[in-house]
Amino acid sequence: MQHDVRFYVIKKYAFSSNFHFLDDLYSPILGCNATSLYTKLIHEAKKQVITLGVSTELKDFLKQVNLTAVEFGETRIKLEALGLVTTYLVTKDNQCVYTFVLNEPLNFSLFSQNQKFRHLLIKQIGELNYQKLEYVYGATRISVNTDNVTASFESVFSDEEINQISLMNFDELYKRIAACTSLPIVINKEAKAIIESYFKNYDLSINEIERIIYQSIAITDDHCYHIDPGLLRIKFHQMINSVNNLNVLQNIKLNRNIKMFAKHLSPIETAQVFADYQSLNAEQYLRAIVKNHLTEEQLSIINILRTKYLLPDFVINLLVDFTIYKANGTLNKKYIIKVAQTINNLGLKSLQAIYDYFHFNNISSSSYSQLINQTNELETLVEWLPEE
Repeated sequence: MQHDVRFYVIKKYAFSSNFHFLDDLYSPILGCNATSLYTKLIHEAKKQVITLGVSTELKDFLKQVNLTAVEFGETRIKLEALGLVTTYLVTKDNQCVYTFVLNEPLNFSLFSQNQKFRHLLIKQIGELNYQKLEYVYGATRISVNTDNVTASFESVFSDEEINQISLMNFDELYKRIAACTSLPIVINKEAKAIIESYFKNYDLSINEIERIIYQSIAITDDHCYHIDPGLLRIKFHQMINSVNNLNVLQNIKLNRNIKMFAKHLSPIETAQVFADYQSLNAEQYLRAIVKNHLTEEQLSIINILRTKYLLPDFVINLLVDFTIYKANGTLNKKYIIKVAQTINNLGLKSLQAIYDYFHFNNISSSSYSQLINQTNELETLVEWLPEE
């Protein structure tokens, strides 16, 4: 760490009534040091407001919280991982200036909706204590003689409104970005599709997505800031893999559309389907389709496609969809292996190239020799690069 290190703390809300959520929900996961640091940063933010925004010397602050610089870094990272702190850094002239934006603790309902948070809390305090929290924050005492006459969600809201609610709220994401940085960050259609896929498949919070956005910024030659889709996917993948004991397969919602092999989809619909292919491994994708544990034969098919035909998972996911479409809802082993052989023989590597071939050539299971004779049409196809 450089010699001159200072920081600003920004608290954009008043959450004096939310400290019980911090103690009951976050503290068991974070530990005492991180919880105490978060509280201390709240007080520091108030001090900086009173002193008209004068920054704080890190070395002086470390004495107040009785932490070393290394301990401070490790503790701060925990707060960032649970979405309580967003950190920015500017380095100039042998000086580091951090800006810590304090985020509001989630209430019990929102906290529980985040599957990663909920599983980590249950792991730490146990199922019984978690059920007690459910009773404290969610239970009501209702007489057994009463009738529940509450209007249902479906009776009030249309299907279109329900679909809108389940979509990623990009307007809210843009507002958060604009509040934290003046950079003109561009999120293109491909990046949006990736964000939408991870939002649905992994039940991510808006805080988590915002944090990944800042880690995926690339600067173009004309000095524009945009979200790099490849880097975005890597950062999402790293974040998902960093959370242990999470069964993400229970609530995966796919953007599948089997009509894609019979007719043209819109560019947005195609991007959403492709984003699912790229964000899930082959076992996760197939299990999301069958909504059950995979059989030995299904696992064997995936293993053969990976090890023998050296296909990446995102290509396997496309082949699975196409095979199920062509084989009337079944994953026919002989057929999908024949299709894999065809893909390799024709030198098709990218999702778009393989999809175009399926769509326009309408592969059948009866004429493998005809598949080989069509290679001349595919000489200009783009090759794929491994995700990692």
